[in-house]
Amino acid sequence: MIDIHCHIIPGFDDGSSCVEESLDMAALACDSGVTDIVCTPHVRCGEDDPMTVAESIEKLYTELVSAVGSAGIPVRLKMGAEILLLPDTASFIERKLLPPLAGGDYMLVEFPFDAPPEYILSLLKKTEKAGYRPVVAHPERYSASRYAPGLLPELCDRGYVLQVNKGSILGAFGSRIRATALEMLDHGICHVIASDAHSSRARTPDMRALVAFLDERYDPEYIAQLLDVNPGRILKNREIVRAEG
Repeated sequence: MIDIHCHIIPGFDDGSSCVEESLDMAALACDSGVTDIVCTPHVRCGEDDPMTVAESIEKLYTELVSAVGSAGIPVRLKMGAEILLLPDTASFIERKLLPPLAGGDYMLVEFPFDAPPEYILSLLKKTEKAGYRPVVAHPERYSASRYAPGLLPELCDRGYVLQVNKGSILGAFGSRIRATALEMLDHGICHVIASDAHSSRARTPDMRALVAFLDERYDPEYIAQLLDVNPGRILKNREIVRAEG
């Protein structure tokens, strides 16, 4: 499995607090079958300096790669970020200042949870115009996904990649969000599942419970597309498979 959304970089955001916790997270992921992790710390241009944030992440990422290697944990790390799209973020994306996923064209983006549909669509279009392929983090958690039911199919029709959280599927964010996540899976408008892990204790990168749940409900080929094939295509900067549930 390949996890393209994980807050494993130590001491940068609300994820891992230290190198030791990052190593615990890497070990948990590895033990559950994860071979590759994209390190995706939050980037919020109102709080982080967009001129230096990529350099700051790269320094911590390089140190973590070394620590994971020294600890003998057989998991490969890639650099990325989870970028909060705000109206003034577009200019920094256009200037190539913010980190994409694994150095390619895919960019993991998120929105304020109460963002209206037109806000989401407008900023995704600007990201696309800047030369990136947006990967929308946890769309099932946005309120617009429920009060504007046409939004998720439209995002899919526009070619954006929709990444659902492990925790949403397992009910960690409540029944309404879980229902939206399962509806996305059932209708084939989920393209990737990722951990969005923040800790080695809660919201972990351990994928075993997720895999057990999916195995009972979905076809093995579909599960592989969500957990391995499409994440792998993103790392290789290739088009994803538009799966049908």
